[in-house]
Amino acid sequence: MSEPTDFRLDFRPCRREALGLLLGVAATAAAPCAFAQDAPPDVGVPRLGEELTPFGAVQAGNRTRAIPRWTGGLTEAPRGYVPGRPPPDPYIEDVRWFTVGAADVERYKVRLTAGQQALLAKYPESFELALFPCHRSAAAPQRIYDATLANADRAGLGENGLALRDASVGVPFPIPANGVQAMWNHKLRWRGGSVSRTSLTVVQSGDGSRSMTKLREEFASPYADGDMAAPPLLYRRTILEPKEQAGSSLILQGTLDPIAARTHAWAREGERGRVVRAPDFAYDTPDPVTGGICTADMLDMFSGALDRFDYTLVTRREMYMPYNAYRLSNPCLTMRDILWPGHPNPQFLRYEMHRVWVVDARLKSNFQHTLLDRTYYLDEDSWQILASEHYDGKGDLLRYAEAHPVQHWQVPALVPAVEFAFDLTADRYTARGLDNGLPPPVFGAPLTPQDFTPDALVRRGRRG
Repeated sequence: MSEPTDFRLDFRPCRREALGLLLGVAATAAAPCAFAQDAPPDVGVPRLGEELTPFGAVQAGNRTRAIPRWTGGLTEAPRGYVPGRPPPDPYIEDVRWFTVGAADVERYKVRLTAGQQALLAKYPESFELALFPCHRSAAAPQRIYDATLANADRAGLGENGLALRDASVGVPFPIPANGVQAMWNHKLRWRGGSVSRTSLTVVQSGDGSRSMTKLREEFASPYADGDMAAPPLLYRRTILEPKEQAGSSLILQGTLDPIAARTHAWAREGERGRVVRAPDFAYDTPDPVTGGICTADMLDMFSGALDRFDYTLVTRREMYMPYNAYRLSNPCLTMRDILWPGHPNPQFLRYEMHRVWVVDARLKSNFQHTLLDRTYYLDEDSWQILASEHYDGKGDLLRYAEAHPVQHWQVPALVPAVEFAFDLTADRYTARGLDNGLPPPVFGAPLTPQDFTPDALVRRGRRG
């Protein structure tokens, strides 16, 4: 079945030209960081929950019906769900819509990211995109929707154009006016509250060799709990395997003002190592568990400070994005099944047409970063970054990353099942979040801000 053509949006390939945004939201050619205080667009507030979803997405489907109307997302358990076990695929009976291979790039180019095109060109005989019917499964609790509506009427950016002001609990800017606001939406999106998970991060080489790190990751969001006295975002990871690294831990404490208060980081090497500050785990510092493929700020697709780049909100587009990736969590699958040399097995990847916000980031003058130019694709229904491209100063694409999310209906929350990041200069990639055969994530984990301090690392030892 071939996709009907729909060119209602402007699909010009220029990455830098600010295009007209849908629904009357104007893009600006000025550098986003020049905004001293962005006044919320009052005209859009009454439309949240009507023409727009509570998170600011277009509620209606598209003209060809390839994207359906959002009707509240997936909030009820599908047949076969057993609490405490990996979620069954609620869309297992879907029939593949069509496949995009290397020979089809020109036909579907307007729907493909530059990273997808690069993978299809690099692996023409083995990589493909399997397109399935779109399910707008993203959903969140009503209290998050209510807080988002309140934020739309009051949230803004501080004097430096970067710090978040007068927002709490919900998405800060459901109708974003610039790229910085859109990126804050990703950073502070609803992801299920406190979460604990055990998973694998694997670096896969083209020769078939791979290295594996087993991690316990814990995340808390005082921001989502309405606790504005604590750091808004808290993250801790502890290495469980390999044995020689067991007990090594990292703690990150986020901030709402990257100028006045930097993100704090602490690390411990090994079970009995000394806990030390880790100020270097930021920006373009290579993340060791990914074999250096990812930089520190590529954690969670993007988790860094916003001060080194100018962010431009380009447009909203209909594109082929990873979504509803329940197959990747199938407990019967092994790493050998999922991870092929060069790229993941496309048999277990699911792509759907979704609307995404496109944000371009360009390194400011007088600042340094190994990745000078970036493009992010943010899901309009959840504000999750689904894909990102990372370029050098010559315009060459060095890294490409995708988040393959699933909707956890019992929470409800849309979160990545697995994140893939590809080193396009070499024949290798990394997969984060593999949990096949492991317990599923625990939402509502009993975590407090005190669990994300250096003292907590000292107390817990190997348990991290």
